Amino acid sequence: MLKPLAVAALLTAGSLAALPAHAQARAADWGSYLGVAIGDSDLDTTLKIYGGQSLTPQWGWEASYIDFGSKTHRATTTEAWALGGSLVGKLPLSPQVSAFGKVGVYYVDSEVRAATFTASDTSLELGAGVGVRFAVSPQVSLRVEVESIGGEGGDVISLGAQFRF
Repeated sequence: MLKPLAVAALLTAGSLAALPAHAQARAADWGSYLGVAIGDSDLDTTLKIYGGQSLTPQWGWEASYIDFGSKTHRATTTEAWALGGSLVGKLPLSPQVSAFGKVGVYYVDSEVRAATFTASDTSLELGAGVGVRFAVSPQVSLRVEVESIGGEGGDVISLGAQFRF
């Protein structure tokens, strides 16, 4: 399920890289932002809500909530979500494009249900990710990201929109 989303993300990235340089130099500054993303994880379709702030032109922080969805296999359902915070390193490639990497800690809550039992687990997990952000305007950006978070959710690839305020 990751392959179709990865292909769509790469096609989007390629088409956005060809945009004219109408975005102002200020668009490279992330400022304070909120965003939403949809993607695919080891479990199912993933929804992510995030927000953060630049501390310097190269560094910032980000907090996120990730719902990894649920997966049913042989009458057993697994679902998970995570809440985390990350340090984000930013590398401006042009006024419209920035690469970024992040590392953080996530509180992961997972539950496994079957007809005869329910088991749940919570843990603190390390997470890391890389991505590319494309400024469509000084206030709106599109973002492609790959993250690896320990626990049930695992690897996530997502495509999202980020709104600067």
